Amino acid sequence: MLLSVAACSTGGNGTTGSLKPKKGGTFIIAYTGDPINFNPDAKIDDMAYAINQNLFNKLVTLDYNYNVIPDLAEALPTISADGKTYTFKLRKGVKWHDGKPFTSADVKWTFDTIIAKKGNASSNVAALDKVETPDDSTVVMSLKEPSAPFLGFLAWYGTFIMPKHIYDGTDWLENPANMNPVGTGPFKFAEWKKADHVTLTANKDYFKGAPYLDKVIFQIIPDANTALQAFLNGDVDYLQTRPPLSEVKKLQQTSGVKMILLPSPSRYYVAFNQGRKPFDNVKVRQAVQLAINNAEIAEKALKGLGAPAENYYTPSIGWAVNKNAKIPARDLDQAKKLLDEAGLKPDAKGIRIKTNLPYFTGSDWKDMATVIKENLKEVGIDVTLEELEIAAWMAKVIDKHDFGVTILNGFQGPDPDNLRLRVGTGGGINVSGYSNKAIDEALTAGRQKMNQADRAPFYFKAQELMAQDLPIAPLAEVVTIAPFKDYVHNMPIDEAKGKVTFADFSLVWLAKTAK
Repeated sequence: MLLSVAACSTGGNGTTGSLKPKKGGTFIIAYTGDPINFNPDAKIDDMAYAINQNLFNKLVTLDYNYNVIPDLAEALPTISADGKTYTFKLRKGVKWHDGKPFTSADVKWTFDTIIAKKGNASSNVAALDKVETPDDSTVVMSLKEPSAPFLGFLAWYGTFIMPKHIYDGTDWLENPANMNPVGTGPFKFAEWKKADHVTLTANKDYFKGAPYLDKVIFQIIPDANTALQAFLNGDVDYLQTRPPLSEVKKLQQTSGVKMILLPSPSRYYVAFNQGRKPFDNVKVRQAVQLAINNAEIAEKALKGLGAPAENYYTPSIGWAVNKNAKIPARDLDQAKKLLDEAGLKPDAKGIRIKTNLPYFTGSDWKDMATVIKENLKEVGIDVTLEELEIAAWMAKVIDKHDFGVTILNGFQGPDPDNLRLRVGTGGGINVSGYSNKAIDEALTAGRQKMNQADRAPFYFKAQELMAQDLPIAPLAEVVTIAPFKDYVHNMPIDEAKGKVTFADFSLVWLAKTAK
């Protein structure tokens, strides 16, 4: 393996922490794709997420160590002895980008709407009973029952605070602000030219202090090789478009480049469409898992960047991993036997099943899909690969359910209750359409206990059931790859780690400008 712990390398011109921050400049990011829009809470929109972290704020947020830190709240909340009441004191003097004051009413409207309109985080905050606002700077959240993961999920995805004065009384899916967003964040929206760029400008009145940068430009470059060349040419400062994994070692040795590799609580996995035959049959799902070679995916597709999956939950959150619920070793004979038992005999050409596999654009996704296609061919499953931009993938997989199997990844923290999103009934990322009452009950019981020792057995139970039912088949662990020029300072993953959230560039400064 090329990576076992966080690693970083700097070319021969690396800068040091002794330099003083410099104001000004434009930070240009090679970015994977276009957002759907800039409503930060309505729907899953991974391509908007990094941008939204610069436009909006949350009550609390996660840093790159996966710790919950205050954001619009002055401090972490006061929690009642019974674990059911969270009281937040808000920062004073915060303004929306249009100059209107931010108040507790915005927080209440945001969470009331997330729940009423089934926003992306609605299942994560399902324990929330009501939000009260005793005054403009106080928010009291009352829960239906204690919920250990509640605070972590407030800090994660789909919980950005939105402006009540702009959205109240409108359809939040159609409001013009979705295309011209108004937040409280360190940067203001300036321009979106689809398939080309999104430009943000500094919010000089930002409540945590004006950013050092004048502008941030998210340059849309989906193709990994094109993005890499732009980075090497000096046209962009940060390579967010994941580089071809075959080039990582070379980038580590390139002068003027700083590279950070960081294990992530995220993993690649296969999801089965259980609303489409034959994947409604557990024997077929088990056969697919037995046919896929996770070690080959890690070695060939991921170039050793990311270990093959061994269990049914991310090893990054070790206390919740059931080490006895192991992914079985590859066994082609057993896979064929299971397919025979499912009534799927090979035809004259040896084909038992024909199915499609949509996947995201990107060299690692393509390489993974190719390995899976070849693996499944060995047991008579004929796979048609479909490479799609993320918006097209979401339309096909999430909206239309037009797939047999697919591959995806995703953050599985900050708490194991995240499994609810992927395998819980009605979970927001449960693309399989899977439902198991016993798993739902185990996850519910796990979230209601308040310490790890009491919670762990319920997540162990959920993983045992996942191993039996196989709603998803884990493939490999994800590694975050962050190449940026060595004149870029205070990156969230580097010198500003622990101070801001994942893609908040409010502290970034440039020791010099790109060419």
